[in-house]
Amino acid sequence: MNNRILFFFMLIISACNTAENNSSNTRDSLSRRDSLKKALQEDLPPASDIKQFNWFYSAFAHAAITGNDSLFNVVIHPKHGLWIIHSEGAMPQFTKVLKISEYKNALGKSIIPFDKNAMMNVPKEEDLPKIDCNSKNFYSKSGCFTSMQNVFEAEKIWKHAGLTADVDKEVGQLASTITRTVINTDNFIFYFSLIDGSWYLTFIDVRKPCSA
Repeated sequence: MNNRILFFFMLIISACNTAENNSSNTRDSLSRRDSLKKALQEDLPPASDIKQFNWFYSAFAHAAITGNDSLFNVVIHPKHGLWIIHSEGAMPQFTKVLKISEYKNALGKSIIPFDKNAMMNVPKEEDLPKIDCNSKNFYSKSGCFTSMQNVFEAEKIWKHAGLTADVDKEVGQLASTITRTVINTDNFIFYFSLIDGSWYLTFIDVRKPCSA
């Protein structure tokens, strides 16, 4: 089976898993599902291989472009959720969602679908761009880039968000799981975590650089 098709098949299986978890299931049905998922995963390269992440990112981009809530929710961890970082001023704000439909921006609109043209580029594995307020697009270079560098944990921007002690701890713990950072200079900064062998989108920073 083509690996790209294989991964989309895994995404569909995960979507089915989410639906199944919301209903009453037998032990046998769970066992069959888990066995199939395990068999498919054995054909994938290791998580450290950029190819595996790019297949996941392609599936994520497809869900984001089409605005398919069910598919997008597959990349959100069912317990840890997705934290969306936004701001109406200088101070960052953190909103946690377990389903993408739970988030609305200041205009009451959903974050998806993303602009198709902005999501077409496959992330390049190289040094991440730096914010440059004197540049036309506010970055030192243009495009979509990824690195295993956990810049989010290093910068600790949640420390400047006025979070309660409990939320601060929750965000900090999830930040430590970030495995890949993607900066798409045409839209957002994405943070992905590899948790229990599965990729999840754990943080999105939708703020515009140099806008404060």
